[in-house]
Amino acid sequence: MSASEEELIGHSYTRARKHPLVIGKLPGAGRLPGGPYTITQVMTMVCSFGLLVLTRDLWARFGAMNFVLMVLVPWGLAWVLRYARLDGRDPARALRSLFIYSSTPAQGRLAGKPQRVARPRLASVTCTVRVRPGERPAPATAPASAVQPALTPVGKALPAAVPESPRKPRPVAAPPSAAGRPEPKTGLQALLASLDEH
Repeated sequence: MSASEEELIGHSYTRARKHPLVIGKLPGAGRLPGGPYTITQVMTMVCSFGLLVLTRDLWARFGAMNFVLMVLVPWGLAWVLRYARLDGRDPARALRSLFIYSSTPAQGRLAGKPQRVARPRLASVTCTVRVRPGERPAPATAPASAVQPALTPVGKALPAAVPESPRKPRPVAAPPSAAGRPEPKTGLQALLASLDEH
């Protein structure tokens, strides 16, 4: 087989990494019967055994079989939990995940505290424009290309073109008094005129 025809084999270790922590040996190096047990199974055995001891006045009416029941019931529950799986996890981990999911705030957490998003609210803004009398822009003039030359009769010579000197900006006149002011033409002019009156 050549190098180009070499068979590639892939390995996945995801299942091994997700393997739960188990207890399989006793402290004296002996193996637990029926083990290894997950932490969930051990907790189930301990809790169910304690519950049976606390409630033995209610159910303990079988003589010597009481001790057998106190061993078989916890072990049977642990054995059932070994094969019970919810989404690939043991029921205790699945219930823990469900509890965490249901107790998490809808907006999530920020630095361990519930994240609060402020409700949107309408913001009202006012804008005031104040124009000083000396800072008014000069009125816009029509561009030179828009001016049409006057028609001259045929046979008459046109006057020689005189080069235009650059125009000097006209000094801005002081605003007229309110009595002699012309009627504003646009909404902006009306706003500026109302500001000057104040």
